[in-house]
Order: sequence, then C-alpha cells, then structure tokens
Amino acid sequence: MTRPVLNRPPTLAFVCEACDAPVVVILEASRPSVLCRSCGGGAPLAVEPAALAARRVDRCQRCGYERLYVQKDFNRKIGLAVFVVAALLSVPTWGLSLLAATIIDLALYFALGDVTLCYACGAQHRGFVTNPAHGAFDLHVAEETDRRARTA
Repeated sequence: MTRPVLNRPPTLAFVCEACDAPVVVILEASRPSVLCRSCGGGAPLAVEPAALAARRVDRCQRCGYERLYVQKDFNRKIGLAVFVVAALLSVPTWGLSLLAATIIDLALYFALGDVTLCYACGAQHRGFVTNPAHGAFDLHVAEETDRRARTA
C-alpha cells in the first residue's frame, strides 16, 4: 500500500564509513556529497533528480544499489521495552497489560509510515512514497549482497 508522503523533505540517514557516526542529510539534486559532522570526512551521494521530483526511490540515493526493502519506521528498542513492561505487569493486571501493549502496537503499525532501506549500505530513505517494487526484508537478498561486497 502506498502511503502519502508528509510535507517534509526527503532525507537520507546512514553511518559514516570513517567514524561510525550517524549522518542525516536533506536530499537535494545539486548535492553530490555530504560531510560527516563528527570526523569531517566526505561521503559521496548518488542522488537522482528524477527520484526527488517524483518522491519515489528506485535505487539507493547513497550508493546507487538497486536492491531496497521497506519496513515500518519505528525504533525496535522502544517496541521491545513496551512489551517487556507489559510482561512484567501481566501478573498484577491479569494479562490486561499484554492486551494493552498489543493494541498500542497495532495502532502504531497503522499510524507510522514506512522507511526504505538499502541492502548494500543500510541507508534509510525517508520522505518518499513507498515503492511497491520493494518488498519486506529478504534474508537471501541480504546474503547475496553481503557476498557481492566481500568479492568486490
């Protein structure tokens, strides 16, 4: 299902190869690279003006790789913490805390948007319409991409 994009600019988030610091950049067609705020190292970008104009990503805007996948834009640690707290409270609440956590999880599933990730570099593309050509994470594609990177 394609969700409407919020009125926010398309962004790209990835990890700096030099210092492992997070880098977040607003994508612009005229930006061929970005500097890491932590170490000052440069990182090239593969920004496609057509993808920005259509707000639809077909290939990674960081490395240019064509294999991407989609997942919910939600912090997994927070989701796990909600269910740990619900499990701890399940005895005194007679299990109602687990039901409440499930309802919260279901509401968040429908309320939150999607993020598109690159198999090769892990870059996160936000502010784009979900491309139906990109499915959920596939372990076989991830392993194929990992093998490709090691042999290159």
